[in-house]
Amino acid sequence: MKIYQFRYALIFLALTLFAVASVVHSQEDTAQSDREQNSSKKSPSLETQGTELETEEQSPEPEHSSDVSQGLLKNSFLIYSIIAVLIVLAIVTVISHVIWDKRLQSKVDAGELLSQEKLTKTEQEWAEQLQYVNQQGKDNTQELEGIVSNHSAIRNEQENLRNGLSELESCFKGLELRLTTTGPGTVPDPDTTTDVEAIIHEAQTQVESLAQVYENGEPIDFIEIDNPTPSEKVVVILNRIARTLEHWRIELEKSGTATPDLIQTLEFANQAIKEKLKEVRGPAPPFPEPPDPDTDVSTEVAYNEFKNRCTAYVAWYEGLLVGYQVGRQTAETDYNQFIPQFIKDRLFNGVARFIKFDQLPKQIDEFLQIVGYEMVPIEIGKTQADSRVHDIQSSRQTNSKSGTIVEVVLPGLQRKADGEIVQKPVVIRGE
Repeated sequence: MKIYQFRYALIFLALTLFAVASVVHSQEDTAQSDREQNSSKKSPSLETQGTELETEEQSPEPEHSSDVSQGLLKNSFLIYSIIAVLIVLAIVTVISHVIWDKRLQSKVDAGELLSQEKLTKTEQEWAEQLQYVNQQGKDNTQELEGIVSNHSAIRNEQENLRNGLSELESCFKGLELRLTTTGPGTVPDPDTTTDVEAIIHEAQTQVESLAQVYENGEPIDFIEIDNPTPSEKVVVILNRIARTLEHWRIELEKSGTATPDLIQTLEFANQAIKEKLKEVRGPAPPFPEPPDPDTDVSTEVAYNEFKNRCTAYVAWYEGLLVGYQVGRQTAETDYNQFIPQFIKDRLFNGVARFIKFDQLPKQIDEFLQIVGYEMVPIEIGKTQADSRVHDIQSSRQTNSKSGTIVEVVLPGLQRKADGEIVQKPVVIRGE
């Protein structure tokens, strides 16, 4: 479009110049013809030459010469005026063309910028939508994995119960076969009815006790869970800590070698972990009534069969508690922060106050392994005190090498993976 407009301007200028040249040329031809006619009039005959000469000497300059000069001046002025107008028109045309191009280019640039902004905004919106969809997919996947794992644990419990019932059924069949071969020599005990009522009462008492244990936050033994989710892992670790603390406290009480302060520290720690378990578990699930004898239990075979049914009933409810606890959702971030802090402050530091740092029991090492910690190694009289690693409490005059650690007030902790200091050991430096 720009090239065609420029061509039209050139053609217009060329035509104008051609018209001016034609006008000038026609005027010059007219002037030339006038001069020729005047010259012809000036040529006199021989007879009148003398008289005309005398007249010429007396008369002024001819008028037609002045007229020709004035015509030429007017023509020149007209030509210059036309040329000046054409030049002005050409300049105006070029300037208009440049201004038009700039406006058009600015509109194009503005349109491109607006289109780019819209495209960028659309891409950002799509990226946000895609990120939201991906996050929803991840959350749904994790939730589905947790449900699948819970179902897997419950299926394993059910499978164990079925296997136990199958074994019991096999025992019943073997017993029935023996009774068949030996004949009706089994006379039921006169107190069979009383025993059946005692079995029912015992089963109901055990189930109620399991529910009470669950709600009190006491530990429950878990089956092995393959590839546990973070939520399941938290529940397993809390039960493991509670179970180890309970056994450890009972062992120290039986040995009679532990101080009352140490036993009290373990009791406080155990109570704190039980509160966490209660928070995770919630109320115990309801349990059905124990089985009733739906057949005659006057024979020994029927009596044993009903007794095994009551035993299976108690085992079933215990498995239900395990599956119900595993299925509870926990805030992994809160408990992942609680467990390392609990082991460091309530267990390690609490116990280390009453036991020498190089004589800590194996239970402490088990707790540290749960969170990947280990004690900062120190050799009395050999390890140099370093403020970057040790908390130097004071100095003491000793026979050991100057600058070495001569006493550990409180041992420290570091990560096994990278050796990062979790807690500086408090030490006394020798001088």
